[in-house]
Amino acid sequence: MDISFSIFPKFYKHLSVSELASLVREVGLDTTNLVIRDGFWVRPGHLAEDVPEFVKAMSSAGIEVRFATAGFSAEQIMQDDEPLRILADNGITEFRMGYFKGGDKPPAEALAEDRAQMCQVASICEQVGIRVVYQVHHGTHIVCPTAAYDLVKSLPAEYVGVMLDPGNQAFEGFEKWSRSASLLGEQLVAIGVKDVAWLRDESQADEPHKGWKLSWATLDEGLTNWYDLMRALKANYFNGTFVWMPFYDEDNPEEMTRKLKREVAYLRKVVADVEAEE
Repeated sequence: MDISFSIFPKFYKHLSVSELASLVREVGLDTTNLVIRDGFWVRPGHLAEDVPEFVKAMSSAGIEVRFATAGFSAEQIMQDDEPLRILADNGITEFRMGYFKGGDKPPAEALAEDRAQMCQVASICEQVGIRVVYQVHHGTHIVCPTAAYDLVKSLPAEYVGVMLDPGNQAFEGFEKWSRSASLLGEQLVAIGVKDVAWLRDESQADEPHKGWKLSWATLDEGLTNWYDLMRALKANYFNGTFVWMPFYDEDNPEEMTRKLKREVAYLRKVVADVEAEE
């Protein structure tokens, strides 16, 4: 497997670009996502100036940036492809788009509309020369690999991919990893790296949910069997990006970084162990 270990630095926006580069090296990752959000290093509406500056600064630190967390909706992409062209012109080869949410429409009707829009997005990405990546995420229309397959099936894998996300899928859309990887095939191009654990509040044991809730957890303490996932990816000849999403200890960056470093070491061992298997 050829895997790039990256990070979605949602809770590190207080860092300068050079400090972010240092964090990447400190915790043992390979690179970072280019994040397009207000308050981050690349701002919506300022891509022409911010994207090359961020990419150049990371390159100067020895870090190649290829994956963007963009959040562009399908409608935005269809209305204006200039942001994608700016990304592609600066060496970004893939971007995570915004989520389909469906609104109040019946699910079948909304999913059909999602598919029609995705076909148009795929055509635009082919013209631009960049791959759109759709992330499976709870609370949206696409909560499981099967739904993602229906969204992207038959579209060219060079320009359309899927990101599975164990932590998010645990909330409402988990499916067996071997089935998911086989179903998505070469369109499975990224994994969101985060995990969850069940916690129980005994004071709410009489409630319908019996006090149980899912909470973010580190990879070595969470529910996901990362060995099962990695074996499924290996069997599917996975080549792509692992995007770390440290959503724990958001108010304590030092503790978050300590845990993140431990997580990276843990998953690198999982990859090495699985790669060594016959």
